[in-house]
Amino acid sequence: MSESDRVAGPPGEVPVTGIGTAEASPRVRNTKGSYLATKLAYNIGRLHGLRLRLYLYRRIGMKVGKGCVIRRGVYLGSPNELEVGEGSFVGRASLYCTGGVKIGRNVNVSDGAVIITAKHDVNSPIFEAKYEPITIGDWAWIATNTIVLAGVTIGEGAVVAAGAVVTKDVPAYSVVGGNPAKVIGERKRQPFDYVPGSYRPPFL
Repeated sequence: MSESDRVAGPPGEVPVTGIGTAEASPRVRNTKGSYLATKLAYNIGRLHGLRLRLYLYRRIGMKVGKGCVIRRGVYLGSPNELEVGEGSFVGRASLYCTGGVKIGRNVNVSDGAVIITAKHDVNSPIFEAKYEPITIGDWAWIATNTIVLAGVTIGEGAVVAAGAVVTKDVPAYSVVGGNPAKVIGERKRQPFDYVPGSYRPPFL
């Protein structure tokens, strides 16, 4: 994705706070460490007990802030490349994090969302895989059945409507929808007073 293709946006307990713009260089290939972490996370994600799952996720290299919920049944590819800020909620989504995923504070990632840092070079004779980081700002909402593609930054307070396919950066406090996602509205800028991670559904 070239810069001209983007939509310009405004500029134990692991203490994870706000998330800035991703600056990491794209990764060219997966690693053995990520592969192992993925296999372990698959089994961890099916265990009952939120505290147990979070403890084990941290043990395999995932960074999780205080007060987070990561629901049972989530798929986490390369969880050692995932960072989740305080108070965030991750539903039964699919996160392919090999290129690096940073989720800010008080973010809601709904069930069915797909966040994928991998892509292929269609002009490569070997169909080369590349990985680009994804950043999701504080207070953002990634709604049900959305798809967020490699290299995208979603701004603070932004809303990605259900079913949207995000191919470009999303400005802060905007509401985007459709395929490809386009700005369809604006979110009111105000002091938010909710913590998605405080929601504890039964049999968590």
